[in-house]
Amino acid sequence: MAVDYDLIILGGTPEGYEAAEQAAQLGARVAWILNGQEGRRSPLFLETLLLSNPQSEPSASQSSQWQRAVERAKLTADVLTQEDLQRLMVQGVDVIAETGRLVRDRPLQVKTVSRQLTARSVLLATGNVPQLFKIPGLASVPYETPSTFLHQEKLPGSVIVLGRSPAGLALCQFLRRWNSAVTLVAPQDTLLPREDPDTSRWIQAQLRAEGVRLKLGTIIETVTYRDGSICLRLPHETISVACLVVAAPPLPNLMDVGIEKWTVEGCLSVNAYLQTSHPRIYACGAAIGGHELAAIARQEARLAVSNALFWNRYRIDYCTIPYTLLTRPEMARVGLTEAQAKRRYSEDDLLIARQTLYDLPKAQWRRATLGFCKVIAHRSGEILGVHGVGPEAREWVQTMAVLMVRQAPWWAVAHYPTLPNSLTDILRQTVSQWERDRWHPGRWRRDWSENWFNWRRQR
Repeated sequence: MAVDYDLIILGGTPEGYEAAEQAAQLGARVAWILNGQEGRRSPLFLETLLLSNPQSEPSASQSSQWQRAVERAKLTADVLTQEDLQRLMVQGVDVIAETGRLVRDRPLQVKTVSRQLTARSVLLATGNVPQLFKIPGLASVPYETPSTFLHQEKLPGSVIVLGRSPAGLALCQFLRRWNSAVTLVAPQDTLLPREDPDTSRWIQAQLRAEGVRLKLGTIIETVTYRDGSICLRLPHETISVACLVVAAPPLPNLMDVGIEKWTVEGCLSVNAYLQTSHPRIYACGAAIGGHELAAIARQEARLAVSNALFWNRYRIDYCTIPYTLLTRPEMARVGLTEAQAKRRYSEDDLLIARQTLYDLPKAQWRRATLGFCKVIAHRSGEILGVHGVGPEAREWVQTMAVLMVRQAPWWAVAHYPTLPNSLTDILRQTVSQWERDRWHPGRWRRDWSENWFNWRRQR
């Protein structure tokens, strides 16, 4: 049966934009239904604002500095995304600024306000929606999420961040730079359970050093609102603040999309090809759960498009996808954590090296010596994971991710040329610890080398 499109993409998210661009490049006929979302603009605005600092202007009030920071972030996002839709339409993508819903599955049919479209495949890139904790009184008090908070006209003097999502942690550091009193409350004992323990402890220590009050492993009994203040009642104290930010792990935005019969308890599961239980429906990004990590969502979108347009030939490999969190200093990661590697391999087969930034000249010059690089590898040569905290950490991790995709052995890193006194040189320094161990006196390589030189000297 003839259809209108090779692929319909539901969701105006950054991964939806990536998918539309990829499908158009491959020559497919594509429709991108925005569903009320702004593509790349909103995430770019939020990231630009989170990375901003107050300007040192003695004559300017904090309120005026905040307004200027918001205006700069909006301008940056607008400049970087103003031609996104036009660029896609020039490439042949039908951009539909309406809300779409799947109404039929044989053939796949999507209905919008003004159109009814059929397609061979559908890609769900619908993003996520905020989630509320089950705390008595929380639903009846005014609260913000990390994304809505940054649209305020002025910053409150005191804030409670409820939850430990990466966006919540970045917001805590952002507010401290703007001199707001910040308290982070979470029922769990650790901040970043998915990350390597060294990274999690480092970020936790950095938050404390910056003045964020951490209340980890704390159960909130009730939340009330009185006289313009929000009160959180804890087991041993009550905290009153001007603003409450709920930073709970978000939920997939699958409401009103028309895929209820392919979900299990509201969740959408996919296989290694990012294919749902319906063979012609694929999903990517926050639509399949987890935190909204742009790097992972982008790679998922590209693989899902190729599989949906041709056949299932690309399997998603999360162990080679690097990503970063908007913390200060910057945190980046690719591959396994130390705990994951120990569950998968014997400890005798693992090599773990850690190097701080303190010994790097450039870090000293920039007065940015807080940070480290941690590399996890197998004795056979396979690089299993890399974790970085520090300025330009994403650049180190990106370099190692490329080597992991190319299946380069860890000892090759010690011999690759690097710029002297660069921060990326930390990779060579880290791996050189193992290289020195391989050539340590008493090892077969050192014995062979010494025998070789002894023989040559006697010739």
